[in-house]
Amino acid sequence: MKTEISLKISTGTLLGLILLLTIPLMAIEKNQGTLPTLPGKNGIKESAGSYKADSEWQPATSIFFELGGKFIYSLNVDFRKRANFAFSFGGAYIRETKSGTNEYVQSVFVPSVMGYYFSGKKHGLELGGGLGTLIGSHQGLAAMTLHGVAGYRYQKKRDVIFRAGFTPFIAFPIAEDARFQVVPLIGISLGYCF
Repeated sequence: MKTEISLKISTGTLLGLILLLTIPLMAIEKNQGTLPTLPGKNGIKESAGSYKADSEWQPATSIFFELGGKFIYSLNVDFRKRANFAFSFGGAYIRETKSGTNEYVQSVFVPSVMGYYFSGKKHGLELGGGLGTLIGSHQGLAAMTLHGVAGYRYQKKRDVIFRAGFTPFIAFPIAEDARFQVVPLIGISLGYCF
């Protein structure tokens, strides 16, 4: 009974935090629309009769593998709609043996990160944070995590994406056998941007 109540409270808290963080970010994004480009002003001629703004950011989607970042390793999809904002989803799967037994424990980690980028479109400082959940095969929802990132990011449209930085996380236990943890990690990511 206690586990069901804590699961409902944790799920409600997670959904509330995601909504609380998403709504203001969507409002900021809506207010930061791109200015129209006039031919001959701040545009360059792309083909006969069409112009492209040289300062306009092109939305991008990236898939990258992260080692040592939000968790031990993770596979992530990143949606970058503005030059200074991205949102990513990712996941990791771990299978480990319980100490002293032949039983396996399986865990799935589902992180999400908001990132902010400064100082350029291709190279830049990446600062961000997010929430994640750790779901175990025996405990169900085992822990919730807060994780952050402060580091370097290289990203170019239709090219390689590279990230490296300090990626600490804090795990808050939900299951009875889980424990509170503060883990300072260094993460490296490699992937491709579409």
